[in-house]
Amino acid sequence: FDILIITTSFLSRRFDVLKNKVFGLIVVDDADSLLKDSANVDRVLVLSGFKEHEISAAMKIIKIRNELYFLKIANRSNEKIESLERELEELEIIVAKARGEGSRGQLLISSATGRQSGIKPKLFKELLGFEVGGIHAYMRNVIDSYAILNKEEETRDKVLELVKTLGSGGLIFISRDKGVFEAKSLVSYLVSNGIRAELAIAGKKSIEKLRRGEADVLVGVSSYYGVAVRGVDLPEKVRYAIFYGVPKNRMLLEQSLINPRRLLQVLAHLSENEDKLKSIFSELTGRLSKLTPSEINVLRIALMKEEIEGLGDWLRAIAESIINAIKEIKIVLKNKMKVKESISVGTAIIVREGEEEFYLISPDPLTYIQASGRTSRFLNDKMTLGLSIILESNREIIEAFERKMSIYSRNFSLKPLEAVDLRETSMMLDSSRRGGEGVKSFRPAKSLLMVVESPNKAKTIAWYFGRPSRRKFGRVVAYEIPIIDDETLDTYLVTIVATKGHIFDLAIDDGLGIYGVITTDREFMPVYAPITVCHSCGKSFSSIESKCPYCGEKARLSRSTETVQALRKLALESEEVVIATDPDVEGEKIAWDVYLTLKPFSRKLKRAEFHEVTPDAIINALRNLREINMGRVRAQILRRITDRWIGFPLSTVLKEKYQKPWLGAGRVQTPVLGWTIDRFKKWKEDMGYFVRVKTEEGIEVQFFRREKKEAEILASRIKEAGHLRISSFEKRIEETNPAPPYTTDSLLFDASRNLKFSASFTMKLLQDLFEAGLITYHRTDSTHISTKGISVAREYFEKIIKRPDLFKPRAWGNEGAHEAIRPTKALNAEGLKKSILDGTIRVPSSFTSRHFDLYDLIFRRFISSQARASKLEIGVLKIESPEGDVIEKEVVLKEVVEGSAQLSGITTILGIDSIAASGRLNVIEDNILLYKSSLTPLYSEGNLVKLMKERGIGRPSTYAKIIESLRRHGYVIISKKKSFVIPTSIGIEAHDFLVTNYPDLVGEQTTRELESRMDSIENGKESYERLMNELYEKLRSAGLLEEKGMLTSIKKDYLEEALA
Repeated sequence: FDILIITTSFLSRRFDVLKNKVFGLIVVDDADSLLKDSANVDRVLVLSGFKEHEISAAMKIIKIRNELYFLKIANRSNEKIESLERELEELEIIVAKARGEGSRGQLLISSATGRQSGIKPKLFKELLGFEVGGIHAYMRNVIDSYAILNKEEETRDKVLELVKTLGSGGLIFISRDKGVFEAKSLVSYLVSNGIRAELAIAGKKSIEKLRRGEADVLVGVSSYYGVAVRGVDLPEKVRYAIFYGVPKNRMLLEQSLINPRRLLQVLAHLSENEDKLKSIFSELTGRLSKLTPSEINVLRIALMKEEIEGLGDWLRAIAESIINAIKEIKIVLKNKMKVKESISVGTAIIVREGEEEFYLISPDPLTYIQASGRTSRFLNDKMTLGLSIILESNREIIEAFERKMSIYSRNFSLKPLEAVDLRETSMMLDSSRRGGEGVKSFRPAKSLLMVVESPNKAKTIAWYFGRPSRRKFGRVVAYEIPIIDDETLDTYLVTIVATKGHIFDLAIDDGLGIYGVITTDREFMPVYAPITVCHSCGKSFSSIESKCPYCGEKARLSRSTETVQALRKLALESEEVVIATDPDVEGEKIAWDVYLTLKPFSRKLKRAEFHEVTPDAIINALRNLREINMGRVRAQILRRITDRWIGFPLSTVLKEKYQKPWLGAGRVQTPVLGWTIDRFKKWKEDMGYFVRVKTEEGIEVQFFRREKKEAEILASRIKEAGHLRISSFEKRIEETNPAPPYTTDSLLFDASRNLKFSASFTMKLLQDLFEAGLITYHRTDSTHISTKGISVAREYFEKIIKRPDLFKPRAWGNEGAHEAIRPTKALNAEGLKKSILDGTIRVPSSFTSRHFDLYDLIFRRFISSQARASKLEIGVLKIESPEGDVIEKEVVLKEVVEGSAQLSGITTILGIDSIAASGRLNVIEDNILLYKSSLTPLYSEGNLVKLMKERGIGRPSTYAKIIESLRRHGYVIISKKKSFVIPTSIGIEAHDFLVTNYPDLVGEQTTRELESRMDSIENGKESYERLMNELYEKLRSAGLLEEKGMLTSIKKDYLEEALA
C-alpha cells in the first residue's frame, strides 16, 4: 500500500500489523491525540521509513542539547560537557545520514487546536525538517454568550431553565474545579426535574444514547481531553452548550509565580499603586530581558525543583529576586484582599481562599473552543449554527476569559444572555441543520505563498493566526498557517516567507556597462545580480561571480539565490503567490523582482498592500489584491542608477584626491553636509557666555553676554541681589488646538529632541514597532488618519479612559497612498507592556524601554490629535535682571477646559499669582550657572531631517540613511552630550571641493529638482528614460562617465549563468 488512513487508537492497538511497511502518505485523524502519545510519534516515523535506531538517535540529540544548555548555564564540569558534545556530534552524523537516505513518506494530520506537549514532537523537526504548529483561526459558527449569576447556588436552576427553553441536544460542561462530583449531582437534579440527562465522563454509551434520541443532554467536565469535549460529533443532534463556570485551570499562587513570565504579568498589574512592587517589577524586567528563552526555562525548572544553588551566580541572584518578589506579592495581597475576594491580573485572576491560601485562576480557551465547537459542525458541506452559554458568578473571570480568548480568536466577543432571544435562536439552530437560516458556507481552501521582506513581519503575521508550523530550506524559514476571512468565508492555507530585503541589486562586476548599466544608442539596460553576504569580512555585494570582491573569500558566502530557490519550490506547491512587501518604492521593487523570479513557476501572482501589520489589514489586503505598480518600480530603478552614477564616480575622485578609502559622495548628502557646515560657522560667530538661573519657584531664565567677564559680573550681581525682579505679569485664556499626528520627519525631530535618539536608531525602533503590528507604516509624509485609525481613538476615549466628551475625530488631510504614523490598538504604553506580558499581544523580538518610550511618544501625539481643543490659562511674566535685561516668560497656569493638552502632557506652575504679587523670583546661589555657548545652536539630527523635509531633499525612507552616510564617511561627528551634528575638517574640505567642481550634480537646487522629477515618474507623469538620458549627458560632460556607445565586455558564460 502507498496510502495509510488511520486513527491514533488503531495505531496504538494494531501497530504490529503495520510495523514492517512503509507508506508514501500517512493520514492521521486528531493531531492532539497523536502528539500527546510519545509512542505513536515513534510509530508514525517508523511507518514513514525511519529505522528505530535513527529515531532513538534523534531523541538523544534533543535530550543532550537540553542537558548541555543546563550544564553550561550552571557552570558545571567541562569534562562532562566535552563528553556530551562528542556524543552529540556522532548522533548528528547518524541523523543527517538518515535524512538523506531514501524517500520519506508524507504525514498529514488533522487538528482542531494543534496542542502539543512534551519533547517527542520535536522529532519531526530533527528528522523531517518541520515543526508542528497550532491553529488560532477557527471555522466557528457559534453564538457565544454569558450570564452573571448573583449566587453560585443559582446555577443549577438556571441550567434547568435553559434546557427546558432550548430543548434536547445540549452538552453541559462542569468546570474542573467543581469536578465529577458536581457533574453527577447535576445529572441527578436534572433527571428529578424530568430531563433525560446522562453523565459523559468515560466511554461512549452516553453519546450513543444522545445519538439514538434516548437522552436530551449530556453532562461532562470541561477538561481538554474529556469525553464530551472531544468525543462528540453529532451535528444533527448537538445544538447548544452550557458551561457551568468558565473552563479554567487553578493553581496555588506560589507555584504559578515560579514561571518568570507569569510573575512579571502579575507584578505589572499589582504594582500600579504599590511602590515596592513597582521597584521589584522594574528590576526583574531589566534582568529577565537579558536572558534567552532557554535560560528562562532553566531558571523556571531550578525554582520548581528548589535547586537554585546549582545555578551560576547571575542566574542564582535572579532566582533569589524571584523568591523575594513572590513573598512581597503575598504581603500586598493580604493587605488588599479579604477571604473569598478576587483581583484581576490581566488574563487571569487571583482568589484568596484562606488566611494563607491564594490561587491563580487562569481561563482555558482551548477547552472552550473544543467544547463549544461540538455545537457547530459541518453538515452537508455547510457549518451549522451553535449556541454557547457560560454561567458564572464571578465577573472578573469572565473579563479575563474574554481577554485570553482574544489571543485565539481575533473576532471573539461574548454577548450578555439577556441580549439573546432564546426561542428565536432555538428555531435558527434547527433551521441551520436543515441547511436554512443560520448556516455558514465556507469556500474551499486555497493555498497561497505570501512573500514579505522581513523575517519579523513573517513571524508576526503567522502568529496572528495561530502557532505556525515551520519548514526550513537551508537558511530560509517558511511559516505555514491557515487564515480564515470571517466576512467572505474564504479560507487560505498560507506559507509565509521573507526575502530579507532586496534579492537583486545593480551588478558591480567590472565590464558590466557603466556601474551595472549597459548602454546602447537605443536604450539603457540595468543589470541585476543576486546579493551576497561575505561571512569573512562582513560586507555585502551584488555580483554574478561567486567571490567576495573585498577579501577574495569564495566559500563563506550567503547568496540570495538560496531564497530564490526556496521561493520557487514553494511557488510550485501553491495555487497563488501574494507579494506583500512594504508599501513604498523599495517594497515595490522587491515585489517586482519576486514577480519576475516566480513568473515561470506560478500561474497567478498578485501584489498585496497593507499599511499596518494587523489581522484585519492583512485580510483586507487579500480581498483587494492588485498588480505591481510599475511607476514605483521605475522610480526606484532610476533612484538606484542615479545614486550609482553620481555617487560612484564622485566617490572615486574623492578617494584618489585625499587618499582616504572610506570617503564617499552622494547627490543628497552633499547639500545636507553643507547645511551643517554653514550652521557650524554661524555657531562659532555667535559664541558667548550664558548665565542660567533657576528660581525657587521652578522657573528657568537665561541671560547672554559676549564676554566672559561681563557674564561673571552679571552672575555676581544676581547672587548679591538674591532674586530677579518681576516687572509685569499678565494672564490670558488661550485655545490650543492639537498638533497633527506624526509623519516620519516630525517624529524623527521629536525623538531627537525629547528622547535624544539618533535618526537611524529611531528608524530601527520604528521598524520593530511596525513589524510587531503596533504602529502603521513609518515611512510616510502624510498626516491623514483613516476611519480605522479614528475607530482606535474612539475606543480609547470611550472604553479605556471613559471620557467620550474629549473625543473630536479628525481625518487630518486628504487620503493618499499612506497614513500618518499612529498606533494600531487602543493601548497606551503601560497597557501595551501589560498586554505583552499577558500574551494578548505577541512581539517577534525583545522590546526594550526605548521601544516603549518611542511608542508612548507616538501614542500621545495621535490621541491628542483626536481630542478637542484645550483652553489654557497662560501667565506672561516679564523678568528683569539687575542690569536691566528683560526676559518674557510664558507659563501654563491651568487647563480651563480639558482637551488635547492634558493628553499630550503639559506642565503647570501653581501659586503664580502670589509670586507675581511679591514682584520677585527668589534665586538660590547654587542654581546660578555660567557656561560658554552660542546664540545659534548647532543642528541636531532632528533639525537636519526637518530641513530636508522643508527644502524638498530626501524622502521618508532616506532621511536617516543620509545622516548615517555622512557619519560613516567621517564628514560629521555626533556630540555625545547633546547629540549635535558637527562637521569634521575632512567633511568641510570634501564639501568645498564638490560644490566648487561639480555644482550641477550636488547643488541643492539640482538635487531638489531631481527629487521632484523622480516623484513625477513614480506617479506616471514623466518618462524615466528621458531623465536617464539627461543625467547621462550631464555626467558625460563632466567627464565622470564614458561614451554612450560603450558595450559590455563581460564573458558570455557569466551572462548565461546569470540568466539561468
